[in-house]
Amino acid sequence: MLARDLMSGDVRTISHDATVGDAARLMLEHNVSCLPVVNDENRLVGILTHTDFGLHPKFVPLADNVYSLLGSATTPAHIAEVAQTVSRQLIKDVMHRSVTTVAEDDSTVEVVQLMLRRGIHRVPVMRGEDLVGIITRHDFLKLFNQP
Repeated sequence: MLARDLMSGDVRTISHDATVGDAARLMLEHNVSCLPVVNDENRLVGILTHTDFGLHPKFVPLADNVYSLLGSATTPAHIAEVAQTVSRQLIKDVMHRSVTTVAEDDSTVEVVQLMLRRGIHRVPVMRGEDLVGIITRHDFLKLFNQP
């Protein structure tokens, strides 16, 4: 089986010039956990995942009452205020620029090994320089649903 057989082809992307608020709305609207980021030429330039927003155990510092929203320290009482500020930040200022990708002709074995080795949960699938899909951990359920 190849990456193209496993990938989800309907990929939601976001422009690098959009805001974090735009990304949050798009993720909620389409129930996705990441957005590949594209430039004005529709080329992949980064990725933004739901864990980048913070409020995740790995972002909680030593104190139980301080949290992080995209790197901005905040307390529970100030989350709404900080969220307003963070939501106006541009995607290009907060995205991951180093994106691990796979080719549509890569084997699923190679994809699994890459994801495990890099500790990542999703990889964009490319055809040359064109984004054609994405594989997430959820897509591996398809392997168990074979006739």
